[in-house]
Amino acid sequence: MYNSPVLFDKSVTIVNQLTPRNERRKFVIISDHAGYEKAKSFISEITGTVPFECLSINGMENKEEIKRVILSQKMGTQFYIAAAWNNAVMVFSLGVEAGLSEAEIQTVIIGPKRRYVYCMKCFEVSEVEEEAEIAECDHCRASLEIGPFYSIVREGYIGYPFIPIGKEEEVGS
Repeated sequence: MYNSPVLFDKSVTIVNQLTPRNERRKFVIISDHAGYEKAKSFISEITGTVPFECLSINGMENKEEIKRVILSQKMGTQFYIAAAWNNAVMVFSLGVEAGLSEAEIQTVIIGPKRRYVYCMKCFEVSEVEEEAEIAECDHCRASLEIGPFYSIVREGYIGYPFIPIGKEEEVGS
């Protein structure tokens, strides 16, 4: 069974700096307002070296245009995303939906990344702090130890329920 790639806080596609993949025939740079400066800097670096196309987006209102741009590309195109988290996830998802692989996408996230944990008690997903090792499920209030593994299927790190020290007495009474 194949599971499509998902953009998460430690995705291989997330980089600190966009870097040219010179073996590619064309570059497509997609950025939002937050990623404009990163995109502009990258464009000045690649100008004259490889054909490229730019798309500046505002968010969901550009969804159809983003799809059109992605679907109109030939094989061998490298995609670059410079955007805030929600816009980057949207563009990444549209790219994967269109058949792009993680190797064909580089993403620079501007601002905070989002991180999610999948509760093994109630089977719901909650947002957690980026570096958190334990969290409380937003749905069932279970204390969760956040495992190191990200589930593409569940779209979150696996959260293992535990009873925190000091709570055992309450549970036993």
